[in-house]
Amino acid sequence: MDIYSIGYHHAHDRDFVIDRPNGISPSWLFLLFHAECEVKIGKEIRSVPKNSVLIYTDGTPQYYRACNDYYMDDWFHFTVDPADRKLFRELDIPLNRPFPIGGAPECSEIIRAMTYEFYNSKDYHYDISLLYLQMMLFHLSRDVHTKPQTTAMKASAKYDRLVSMRWQIQHAPELIGTVQELAESYAMSISSLQHSYKSLFGVSITADISESRVNRAKSLLSTSTMPLRQIAEQCGYHSEFHLMRQFKEQTGMTPSEYRNFCK
Repeated sequence: MDIYSIGYHHAHDRDFVIDRPNGISPSWLFLLFHAECEVKIGKEIRSVPKNSVLIYTDGTPQYYRACNDYYMDDWFHFTVDPADRKLFRELDIPLNRPFPIGGAPECSEIIRAMTYEFYNSKDYHYDISLLYLQMMLFHLSRDVHTKPQTTAMKASAKYDRLVSMRWQIQHAPELIGTVQELAESYAMSISSLQHSYKSLFGVSITADISESRVNRAKSLLSTSTMPLRQIAEQCGYHSEFHLMRQFKEQTGMTPSEYRNFCK
């Protein structure tokens, strides 16, 4: 796969429309809609909800437009070779038709990282953007083929809240407070949050928070000379002693031992 143009969180007004009757050759187009829009599939124009993905293959007619006062999407144009086409078949990702995804925040964050790497000039920036693209395709396939028992929850507001919550836990653990504070901020009871979180993700929320904080600590220990007190703050711990206890429980090493091991 080769990316040759990309955009993240591009916003437009109600007059926005893309109409390419002959599509684009030889490129494919990936779209992640962040606002409700209208898409033409064949001769039918249908409404598509936000948090939906549409992947146009080369030469396929492209038509999508804003249907409200506000439109936003993430997008990139890319080319594929026979091996890439085989990968899409194996992952069984829908093509040339929109489909909703539950992991829109995660996919959008990956596209943000892809965009940054694509446009900077550091070593290996383009190779890294392609690795992000491959990772996102695996995320999409997993999202599309989620087990049936979560289907009902996917359509609910609770599912959206839980997905958003887990994204924050995994990407910004320093901003996470207590489980009670999380429950209150997402308008859920503690028992409902704990049960629903474990049912959906297969892990307790307290374990997920703890693992995310330790993972952040491992990253900072291996890539910086930041003192342990500051690392604890960056990971959401109240003290370095709390970090040391959880780190030892999960890794079998103290933070200092882990830092020395990574040198």
